[in-house]
This record gives sequence, structure tokens and C-alpha cells, in this order.
Amino acid sequence: MQALALENNLSETAFVVARKDGDYDLRWFTPLHEVDFCGHATIASAHVMLSELGAHSPITFRTKIGPLHVSLTQDGYEMQVPAFEMEQIELTAHFLYAFNQLPNAAWQSCKNIFLMFPNAKSVAEFKPDFSVISALSSQKGVDDGLIIMARGDSDIDAAYARYDFVSRYFVPAFGIDEDPVTGSNHASLAPFWGARLDKQEMLAYQASARGGALKLRLEKNSVFITGQAVTYMHGAFRLYKA
Repeated sequence: MQALALENNLSETAFVVARKDGDYDLRWFTPLHEVDFCGHATIASAHVMLSELGAHSPITFRTKIGPLHVSLTQDGYEMQVPAFEMEQIELTAHFLYAFNQLPNAAWQSCKNIFLMFPNAKSVAEFKPDFSVISALSSQKGVDDGLIIMARGDSDIDAAYARYDFVSRYFVPAFGIDEDPVTGSNHASLAPFWGARLDKQEMLAYQASARGGALKLRLEKNSVFITGQAVTYMHGAFRLYKA
């Protein structure tokens, strides 16, 4: 699986195996490492199972972080994931240097660091130095990646007025300079921003070059993330013995 993920050289490659109980085992690999949780590859896996392979909604995937449930709804694919809390940490000089003195506070959740930027425009227009971020992400306590985030606003740029918050995700330590859209991060982002904005339902935007919007809903200890998926390619692997 790791060799195939390296050959694909995409943010994550998902591997699905049918179980006798009707559920599915699911694992995800970046080009360099297996990861504990990947939201968008989960929605993509559900899309393939439902639209291409005759599975029925809802689907339950058995993963490293526990069962993940995906249902087909009128708005797309709705994934139920655990809600993870953020813990505020010290905003060190290393974070300020790596992100051009823009962060004003820092948090940690699920091995990721979350940095608050002044506004949505500063998140979207930030030009990362991946050599500096890569060195920072190899330090103790930053096992996965670094997220920059800000509240959606209309005062600075009306382009982000419709979003409750925006973010970007850098993971050079895992062979990914910037992930296009990251469902797993929103298991932490949704409860954090839900509490700050006093909202149970939100619309988020990940402002990468490809970009993507996520519809979020909070319910007890779960986050419901709704997204879209389409099939763009069919292919086959040829496996050879070494």
C-alpha cells in the first residue's frame, strides 16, 4: 500500500477492504506515511463504493480512529466523524518566523498546529516558504502539519463573506507541501469555530490553489461534514514481484 501511494504521489491514497459484517476496512497513505485519518479520501471511497460498486447508503468504514459513517444525501456525501478539541499553546518565535509574523495565537489538536491569522485574505494570499515550514514541521509536537486559519469576513475581502472561516494546511513532513482540501482538520476546526461563532452549522473554505467548500454541522460529540465527489478516472495497477 505504501509503495502504491508513493507511485501515485498524491496527497492520500485510500485502500478499502470489504468485511464479512457488511462494513469496510479503510486505510490512508500519503506518499511517505500511513495517516490516522483522512476525511476527503473517506468521502471519495464512499462515492466509489456507492456509485461504481453497488454498495448501499449509509456506509460504515472501520479505521484507526474508529468507525466513520458516510450517507448519501440531497446535498452530497455526509460524513460523521468524532469532534476533537483544540488546546491553546504558546505562540513561539519559530511559528512567527515561518509564517511572516502573521499569527496571533496558536492551538494544537490531533498532532497538528493551528495558527490564527488576522483575516481571511491573509490566509488566502499567504506565500509559504516550504523549506522553513518543513524544518518546523519536523520539530517535536508537530507530527503531522500546520494549519493557518481566520474568520470569514467582508470588511477585508467580500470574496470570503459567505464563509464562516477559511483555512490552509501544510504537511511537508508527510510529503505534501499543501493539501488541497482536508476533511479531517475540520473535525477540530468545526467545534473550535462553532464555539467562537456560537453556531451549530457552518460553511468553511479551504483556500488552496484548488480550493474547496465544506458544509459543517455539530451534533453532540460529532461533526457532520458534507462534500461532493465525482469519478474522473478509471484505472488498473500492475503488481510485479521484486
